[in-house]
Amino acid sequence: MSPITHPIADVFLLGFIAACSLVATIFFLKYWRDARDPLFLAFAAFFGIQGVVECAVLLLPHPNQGDVWVFLMRLLSVLWVLGAILWKNSVKP
Repeated sequence: MSPITHPIADVFLLGFIAACSLVATIFFLKYWRDARDPLFLAFAAFFGIQGVVECAVLLLPHPNQGDVWVFLMRLLSVLWVLGAILWKNSVKP
């Protein structure tokens, strides 16, 4: 089995996106710690999952073709944020 090789631009861009996602995770965790608002925690989870998924894409033999599990993880993270937004709007102050 040959090692997985990707064009350097793909690796750089996926790494950049993953790093930015993880920085956004830290940003939202900081504001969640200060405000204790569950919406900040949901966004932190979203960006954390997105960052991990982007790192995992590098392990795929053909990252440009996609994978069912990658799409499912992205879908679940988006649904998590959507659920948090709907919950936040339904809670009476």
